[in-house]
Amino acid sequence: MNTFPIDDQLVMLIDRLNDAVNVCYEAPDRTDQGDVYATGYSLSAMSGVADSLSAIVKQLREEMDG
Repeated sequence: MNTFPIDDQLVMLIDRLNDAVNVCYEAPDRTDQGDVYATGYSLSAMSGVADSLSAIVKQLREEMDG
């Protein structure tokens, strides 16, 4: 189980998604990044956030059942 309160976890997930959005806006203009970098970064962020949200839902359900 995660040691951070759920609201802190959600804020971190929002920050991660916002970072991915910023990369999508900025990467195409950077010669060392580009669209492929933005796609990979965003895919990683979205997958990680989905996994984390699933864990939060599981934690909430366990707390409600327990």
